[in-house]
Amino acid sequence: MTDLNLDQVQTRLNELFVTYGERKLIFWYDPDKEFEEDIDNDAIKLDNAKIYKLDPKSQFKTKRLFEIEDTKNNYLIYSPFNAMDENDENNHLLSILKYSTQFKADKISIIMTQLNIPVELHDTVKRYSKFFEAKSRINALEKIAIAGIKTEQELEFALMAVLTKAKTNQFYSIVQALFVDYSEGSTGLYEQLKKYNLQESFWKYISVYYGYLAETPTIQKLVIAFFANGFYGQLDQQELPVSLKEYEVLNQTTAIVSFMDEMMNDIRYVGAFNKLSYEIYKLINGEQLLNEISVDELLKVDIFEAVHNRIIMYVIGQLLSGDKTPSVGNIQLFEIVKDRQRAHFGEKYKHQYAALLSAQKLLWRELNINSQKFTEIVKVYEDSAYKSDRDYRNFIWNYKKITEKKSFAELQLMVEKKYKAFLDEVIQLWNDNFEINERTSILDFYDHFIRNKQKTVVIISDALRYEVAKELQAEFQDEKKLQTEMKSLFSVLPSVTEFGKAALLRGGNEKCEYIDGIDVRIDGEKTQGTIARDKILKKKNPNSLAITYSDVVAKTSAKELRDIFNGQEVIYLYHDQIDKVGDHGQEMQVFDATQRAVTEIKEVLKFIYNGANVYRFIITSDHGFIYTDGKVSEYEKIENPSVLSTDRVERRFIISEEKYDELGIESIELGKVLRNDDKRHVYFPKTSAIFKKAGGGQRYVHGGSSPQELIVPALEVNVMRGSSQKEPVDVKLMTSRRRINGLAITLEFYQTEKISDSISKAAYSVYFEDANGNLITNKTSYYADSKAEASSERFTKFTFDFINRSYEINEKVYLILKDLDTNVEKERVEFSVDNPFAGVFGFDI
Repeated sequence: MTDLNLDQVQTRLNELFVTYGERKLIFWYDPDKEFEEDIDNDAIKLDNAKIYKLDPKSQFKTKRLFEIEDTKNNYLIYSPFNAMDENDENNHLLSILKYSTQFKADKISIIMTQLNIPVELHDTVKRYSKFFEAKSRINALEKIAIAGIKTEQELEFALMAVLTKAKTNQFYSIVQALFVDYSEGSTGLYEQLKKYNLQESFWKYISVYYGYLAETPTIQKLVIAFFANGFYGQLDQQELPVSLKEYEVLNQTTAIVSFMDEMMNDIRYVGAFNKLSYEIYKLINGEQLLNEISVDELLKVDIFEAVHNRIIMYVIGQLLSGDKTPSVGNIQLFEIVKDRQRAHFGEKYKHQYAALLSAQKLLWRELNINSQKFTEIVKVYEDSAYKSDRDYRNFIWNYKKITEKKSFAELQLMVEKKYKAFLDEVIQLWNDNFEINERTSILDFYDHFIRNKQKTVVIISDALRYEVAKELQAEFQDEKKLQTEMKSLFSVLPSVTEFGKAALLRGGNEKCEYIDGIDVRIDGEKTQGTIARDKILKKKNPNSLAITYSDVVAKTSAKELRDIFNGQEVIYLYHDQIDKVGDHGQEMQVFDATQRAVTEIKEVLKFIYNGANVYRFIITSDHGFIYTDGKVSEYEKIENPSVLSTDRVERRFIISEEKYDELGIESIELGKVLRNDDKRHVYFPKTSAIFKKAGGGQRYVHGGSSPQELIVPALEVNVMRGSSQKEPVDVKLMTSRRRINGLAITLEFYQTEKISDSISKAAYSVYFEDANGNLITNKTSYYADSKAEASSERFTKFTFDFINRSYEINEKVYLILKDLDTNVEKERVEFSVDNPFAGVFGFDI
């Protein structure tokens, strides 16, 4: 390292004397007298200080000068000899030395002064002198060590942080940076540590903080050690199997688990973590290791992605064996799904877990209708049996999102068989006891829900069947300002669009007629298209409007929306997502369309009440549908009995003037349905079967008589004006003790209220950190989402494992609850470290 010239020394001294407040005294010891001549010749000029040359024989004179005669001016005290020992009885300047600083005129000292590094670290800085040869590294060091450097460890951490481009000068951050570099196929950052002689210190700290020792350590071995110990640490096992024994760490498994947890949950590092997890799993023969561990133990683990597959295959096996309430250990499938979807890699397997849960619900549920009364049959369907339609839909939708479907193939066949059996049973029972007047007909919709009511938007979503509307209602109930009430109606037969949409327009004594097999008319008026429908509505109320969903969402501002809706009292908004897909050659995407329909209805409703000040909505439909994903077998098809060319023949119905008496078919007079004297008959299968007919469209069908096709929703949604947003649920720490006396502590938390219309879910990251903000335990996610009425069911316990490092007795540590959505700290609870038993915390590290 090159010595500094006089100009550099003078510049640095002037920088040191730029001060505010109290004066500065700076001692400059120069035992080799390199700068004595310059001092004597006044070659060094200071802008804000005087120069005083110290004579060791005139200490009392010097002491008098600085403490009595001149207490205001700054001084550089040049000493052309070594500093006197503090214990030297002849050192009479000790009191001055205590409030002065020291300057050395070598490059290392200049840098140390610049970075405010204490003089006792001079030898350490000199050891790493190569690092300080570049101004860019010095500047980077100054930025990353903004809190200052006081110890050798802090200095070495800061140097490593600069060389590894770590986010902070905390050691875990340095390790993270090296792991990211390794994940990209490089060890370049580690080579930087070696280049600047920091590799030995790095491995020393790895041993201290993470317990890993190796004769010939490498970054690859370190990564393997972290994943291996992290995996078995999540299993609460400190020892590794024989095949991994060389990677076993000493007493620091908890620290590694905490490190891995932090890395996998940090968006900046999750990509690197995932790549490393995949690579290390192969390197350590992870499949064999997983096979040696019970599935209930694996529920604790999320370091390796393959754990998810093992759990999923286990549950599939249980379902295929006929277990209708599968569990792992004592944990039921619902809890498994909830926890595993939130686990690392869980997002990738969310469709698999959701499909399992839907399959279990469907396979477990029985129809349980013990009555031949149609009233009871309808009630059971509306109260519970509709859930089989929902669960089948959710299973198929999630199943189709799974890339590798092979493992689900048998389960899919089982679900298909169960659902078809359910359809045949419930539809047969329905038609054996069918009474068309059991529920209000959609022919009376206008009179029951619209006439003489407040301003109302009616959202008519084509083919929005009852179970989908129930899902929509559940989502609305999460909005505090929305109040909902579900009622049901019967569609007309045949349950198809032209009949259903016409029936919804009828009011009073208006006639509903099916004309010449072409269209359905209200009082002679055509009902196809929004213009025709608008005309019919205006006859009943001139302040009415028929409009399409696409026309509404095309409006880009609230003003445009208000311009359309102002002055209107009845608005029929026509939405077509489900039927458009199902009836037009894309039937196998109908459940995708159903998901989109739910989203679109929610969004358009919010758009209207926010933009057009409408506060009452009715969500209904013209008809429902039946969908089965499996190929329709020949035995599920009925021979078409039609003999007249004027007959209308569709998959689920036939309209004919002829009298047909075929096995498996029921009929009703069209006039009885439409309340006129039409003598034509509507024929429909008694089960979920379809009529044989050329062409496609066999999976998605409607038009017949079944609860899925005929029961349509009348979901009323009222917007509460002036309502505030839902409040997130509050949680409390129930454990009263605030002292920690071991490497693990279990705390109990309480969700103060159940989730409801006015109280929303909350999610927190919970962990401990020390007074410097360093993470010292694992992080756990607390999802406060219980809807349980009983308060006893809203308690949750979490165990926190402390990093085995040095702790002070009575050291303050803090329990942190941080909102997962906003990243805002909700609560900070102070705890004290207690040490009644020697060695519990590993104080002697």
